[in-house]
Amino acid sequence: MQDAKARSSISGLNSLRAFAFLAIFLFHSFKSFSYGYLGVDFFFVLSSFLLTYLAFQEIENKGSFSAKNFFIRRALRIFPLYFLVVIGLLLILPLLAKPMGWSIQMPKHPFSYFVFLSNFDKSDHLFALKFLWSIAVEEQFYILFLVFSLFFKKQFKIPIIFMLLSYVVYMFLSKDYALETYSNLIPHFMNFLMGMGLGYIYFHKKNIQTLPIILFIFSLLLIIFLVADSFSIYFSIAMASCIYMTTQAFKRYEILHKQLFYITEFLGKYTYGLYVYSGIVLTFSSKFIAIENIYLSALINLTLTILLAILSYHIYEQWFIRLKKKYY
Repeated sequence: MQDAKARSSISGLNSLRAFAFLAIFLFHSFKSFSYGYLGVDFFFVLSSFLLTYLAFQEIENKGSFSAKNFFIRRALRIFPLYFLVVIGLLLILPLLAKPMGWSIQMPKHPFSYFVFLSNFDKSDHLFALKFLWSIAVEEQFYILFLVFSLFFKKQFKIPIIFMLLSYVVYMFLSKDYALETYSNLIPHFMNFLMGMGLGYIYFHKKNIQTLPIILFIFSLLLIIFLVADSFSIYFSIAMASCIYMTTQAFKRYEILHKQLFYITEFLGKYTYGLYVYSGIVLTFSSKFIAIENIYLSALINLTLTILLAILSYHIYEQWFIRLKKKYY
């Protein structure tokens, strides 16, 4: 049986994570980087891809998929840092802000952050907290993924069809009923669907070497020539194709992760911390560092975020990550 490291090690994923984070960071640092928000979508595709791939590996190795172990693994990776930040920002920060004269706007429904429903709180509040909406969506998908896993052995197409139909109906009704089309779970079904489909194909080693290239080019052409409202499905296809092509390239050419992408491969394992801490740094850095040059300011913010993420990983998060090995 493969150990935990071997099961989850796919060359190239760390670089993809690093680039996705960088896109998000640039989006929040520069107004001109308007499509950087797609880094979040990319994380959703990437996450569902890896989870599905690992689920099929577990079924092959053990004969079944353990919902209990899946939940514990995800909790050990997500909960420690997430709740550290939520408790710090919701409970401790207000106590520190008052004597310092800071005006801190808290969410209308603070409890939603403790049950991963913060993406439904649309009130205007602290950016460092609002930044966590995607983690709430991810956690909601994990619950759905546990239900989907019941069909993985024989009826994998059922969750795929369910997500596709749900997405189409929701988006069709969104204009008439003013439904949220980005920060809720269902609008991201296309991302999760593409990721799960890719995970299935990747595990079963389907021979699709040229198809991802064709889909990638075709989807980009559609993105260029179609209106913005039609972007979602084509971006999802492009992202899934990009993941497949990248992992295949890294598998074939060792120089990619050994030399050319050494830095992004290194930073990739810290992307969860990079994402969470970037929201905090972007929120509070201006209170301590007054720099008019936006490029220098962004560089300092990025450096601080990287340092925080690395320290957090090795001093705090790693203790919980090591426990995950017991639940593979």
